[in-house]
Amino acid sequence: MQLIVRFLLLFVLFGACQEAPQVVVKKQSSEDLKRQSVKKNANNSTGYSINTMQTANGWGYQIRQNGKLLLDQPTVPGRPGMAGFQTQEDAQKVAELVKSKLQAKIFPPTVSEDELKNLNIH
Repeated sequence: MQLIVRFLLLFVLFGACQEAPQVVVKKQSSEDLKRQSVKKNANNSTGYSINTMQTANGWGYQIRQNGKLLLDQPTVPGRPGMAGFQTQEDAQKVAELVKSKLQAKIFPPTVSEDELKNLNIH
């Protein structure tokens, strides 16, 4: 009986010592929301939409499918660091490339350095 009590006590102690899972929620400030520029395709039969947005480090994009966020890309994909795109047009071009890969069922829709060069992304 004492063995069972000790086992239960240890079980409760170990369970109480476990760290609760942490959830990180990224909130956008009102300033970020003001700078956000939305471009959606008029003929959008696949349900994908592209939003370009200005960030502290340049331009980025988001891709949604039927309103659900699939990709949040504030930096140039495939390149190290935190630099965003230099222009909104650059972010839009890469977002269109990624969207075409998603439509072709290519997942993950990686972007190579050669593809960035072909789009004249510096």
